[in-house]
Amino acid sequence: MSKDKQQTIPFSTVLASTVHDMKNALGVILISLGDITDKLNEADPNNTKINVLRYETSRVNGLLVQLLALYKAEQKQLPININYYNVYDFLEDQVLAFDELLSSKKITVSLNIEEELEWAFDSDLMATVISNIMTNNIRYTDSTILVTATIIDDMLEITIEDDGPGYPEVMIASQNDVILGINQSTGSTGLGLYFAGQVASMHKSEDKIGTIFLSNADTSGGIFTIRIP
Repeated sequence: MSKDKQQTIPFSTVLASTVHDMKNALGVILISLGDITDKLNEADPNNTKINVLRYETSRVNGLLVQLLALYKAEQKQLPININYYNVYDFLEDQVLAFDELLSSKKITVSLNIEEELEWAFDSDLMATVISNIMTNNIRYTDSTILVTATIIDDMLEITIEDDGPGYPEVMIASQNDVILGINQSTGSTGLGLYFAGQVASMHKSEDKIGTIFLSNADTSGGIFTIRIP
């Protein structure tokens, strides 16, 4: 084949394929790391370094999952599977995934949710959103995280509030344009919030569409809110 006729593969496709391979490889590492850390934690339950290692590895895996999902969304290849779920059970499962790390960092998580509350959403996409927000909250909170879910104006509203320093004012003021570039002090890119906004907007019902927004508590701490119809 002549040089002029060689097929050029878009860089975004190459990048997505690489991210997919990295995600799979990291998944295998996470399984092995989980087995190792479980045994080490049995010997030393307060081994914070081991739990932090597991946490950071999971965080990187979560970022790769989000990147791949955003690529699929851009290519109109990301399916959305809406089913009814018990909201309390769903959110409790997301919190329990961080149980060992929360214990080692002495962080308490409270759920303020009616146990009978049910709603329709894509559980995989929403789980990725909640996991990412929990990951950030664990990094910045002092000691407590409050997860609340309720129905407001025929929309499910989930809020995750911590008692840390809160969201920077520039982030709150620019939350409609969350990809702000890399924050040199925190390393944040806003990717997680952008992904959350995309997932929220994929949940639609008649004239309503899902959304997210950020705010700070009157005393201290940041509040992430996602609403889906």
